[in-house]
Amino acid sequence: MMACSSSESGTLQLVTGEETDTFSRPPAPAKLEVDSVDSSGKKETLATASLPTSSVDLGSFPQSAVGTLQVVGSDAAGNRLVYGQSVPIQFGALNGAIVPVFVQRTGELARMPKPLSDARAAPTLALLGGRYLFVGAGADPALSRSAQLYDFAFLAPLGAPRTLPRAPKSVVFVGAVGWLIDDAGATSVDFSQGTEADVTAPAGGSFGDVAGGATVVAGDGSQFVVGATRTTGGPTKAVLSVDPAGKASWATLTESRLGASAAWVEGRGLVVAGGSDHAAGVEILSPGTLAGAPLSYPPDASTGSGAAALDGQHVLLAGGAMPTGQDAGVRAIDLACSMQCAPTSWASLPGPLAPAQLFASDSADALLVGDDPSGATRVFRLSAAAIAAVVTKVPHVGARAIVSPLGSVVLFGGATEIESFVP
Repeated sequence: MMACSSSESGTLQLVTGEETDTFSRPPAPAKLEVDSVDSSGKKETLATASLPTSSVDLGSFPQSAVGTLQVVGSDAAGNRLVYGQSVPIQFGALNGAIVPVFVQRTGELARMPKPLSDARAAPTLALLGGRYLFVGAGADPALSRSAQLYDFAFLAPLGAPRTLPRAPKSVVFVGAVGWLIDDAGATSVDFSQGTEADVTAPAGGSFGDVAGGATVVAGDGSQFVVGATRTTGGPTKAVLSVDPAGKASWATLTESRLGASAAWVEGRGLVVAGGSDHAAGVEILSPGTLAGAPLSYPPDASTGSGAAALDGQHVLLAGGAMPTGQDAGVRAIDLACSMQCAPTSWASLPGPLAPAQLFASDSADALLVGDDPSGATRVFRLSAAAIAAVVTKVPHVGARAIVSPLGSVVLFGGATEIESFVP
């Protein structure tokens, strides 16, 4: 139960960004509810309001609790049409404060407020301190060593772009300290203090073995830079493991791969699939182990697919391309299968998307973001029975996506706008 406190209060400001019809477009929401959700998941309704309105008085709330504010706009039948969420906050610090919360229509993309100052394609994205979107590298050499930060608390870019010591192909953040990794090595940058230092790779591997690989985050905050997921350079089996305290070590896959997909599955570990015409189609690097273990799936030569855990047993793979250039398909794998395993096909995409990223909202619904053969970014919502295109508000080229601290998937690249999706 939440602790009692003095009568702290604040005002929630509803921010719709670049969208002007969030509350007015039919079907229009009729009522608004604001909830606090503490770190244990306990929800408490703070306020309700009739629409139209642009702000909500939060009333009193527990001073010592830490959590998020969630905004739901629904119609008369209770259908959720609008959603927004704050970053995690100390509720007691809100006394007299105005808290901006970005709210958007569900099931579609929306432009967040205050675009960034450049439109670099193929950026490296990461979360800094659980609050800021880090944008680095990219396809434009003139911009690749500058970094932009977007503040999800105040819904605006943070200061002027910062010059980086190297163009990061991969990034690991522990708090405000980021390891910026490229083919030649890594540099540690403390974004709170402004200090930099070269990083010595742990014994047994080289940063060049994982540069360009995706960073996969485990449930406990551990991070894995999976070299096999990179789509350029040579095949590799190296995995850089970084624990929540920032201690790094190496792990290895069973075989070298190029263009594989990877996802963390709670209770199972790091799942890696594809990227080789001769290795097992799927392997797992279990928690606490140093080497991957193959599953009984046939080789999967696809490259550039996205992967996401549907539940504790199933992983969805989507997008990517076969060596022939054809779409690799949308397929689910069962991690409990022990022999003669085969993926289960979902509905088909209209064409190949590579590289692709995948984000599952539940065991039957996922969002796919990827580049078509022309480089244009396409977004699709996936289920076992249907594929539905999600239209971007502005055209993007080479956009990349990441889960934000606002409970949304955000994408950026090839346009200055950041677009957000909530199911």
